[in-house]
Amino acid sequence: MGGFSGGATVGVDLGSHSIKVCEISGAKGKYKLDKFAVIPLSEAAIIEDEFQKPEEIIESLLSALKSAGIKSKSLNVGLYGQNTMTKRMSVPEGSKEEIQDHIMWESEQYIPFGADESEIDFHIIGDTEGGGKDVIVVAARTELVERFQDIVKEAKLQIKFVDLNILALSNLFEMTLLHANPELDEGTIIIDYGAQNIKILIYRNGGPIFTKELVGGGSFITEEIQRQMAVSYEEAEDLKTTLDDNGNLPEEVLGIIQSQLQGQISELKKNLNFYISAGSAEQVTNLYLTGGCSQLSILVEMLSETTGLEVNIFNPFDNGVKFGSNALSDNASQIAAIGCVAMGLGIR
Repeated sequence: MGGFSGGATVGVDLGSHSIKVCEISGAKGKYKLDKFAVIPLSEAAIIEDEFQKPEEIIESLLSALKSAGIKSKSLNVGLYGQNTMTKRMSVPEGSKEEIQDHIMWESEQYIPFGADESEIDFHIIGDTEGGGKDVIVVAARTELVERFQDIVKEAKLQIKFVDLNILALSNLFEMTLLHANPELDEGTIIIDYGAQNIKILIYRNGGPIFTKELVGGGSFITEEIQRQMAVSYEEAEDLKTTLDDNGNLPEEVLGIIQSQLQGQISELKKNLNFYISAGSAEQVTNLYLTGGCSQLSILVEMLSETTGLEVNIFNPFDNGVKFGSNALSDNASQIAAIGCVAMGLGIR
């Protein structure tokens, strides 16, 4: 769950919309993004966590590494989707082996896809008030782990670490924003609004207390623009992001985006209600947004209105990550929006 000091490491985010790769060096509070590249994927190349077009994915991964100038063949790769889970829990005091035995014994009760078919790991956050240990447990279906390993092996590359994207996001938050602003430990919501899923992370008292991945994101908006306006997927993507001379989207496009976002944010709000209600003991007061959709100003406005919280953009470059070249710093806002998971994997 921490970062290494010294040499550079490579993070790879195999997203449904694009592949992001980065190389990061340094240590907590003093990271440097040395290399970064993003290569878009065609429509439906990856659906949820299934590789529908493996040859394209391999070619795009190699192209991204080449474009970034990354020579290392050892990668940190993140998993995501319904076949992964995290759980924060308290366990009795004991050795690491005893804690592991306790977690494995209880795992069948809380892993929805079955403990026998899963890879399970844990991290000790600290002591509990009752004398036990506070831990974060992570699990991924073995089949999913093997699927990601195979795609990397077919590209003639190696996996150094397999992590979860949601925890990569947590690590980056911990090593940058939280390091610079310790008060955020009192309760912070981080939302990664991507192409096909929305990751929710609530961080409090030294680690995640809640994580959730919802179906939704920018691709669903693009598909609705495509359907209603009878254009290609690529044309719909351009319509979604291209502003007129006054900095506004066309009214028809804006209406479609708002309609799609209303449904997605409504579902998101259901999952956040407990944590943003005045009577909750776990109440949080900070909200940070990242992901490709964070560049849609209408999303920021709608999230703020729905949650009643000020929405801040999660920008690691304001809080501990420097650029290794001017070429990268020229694209700071885009990298901050789409590169947080890859950077979180890079500091692994």
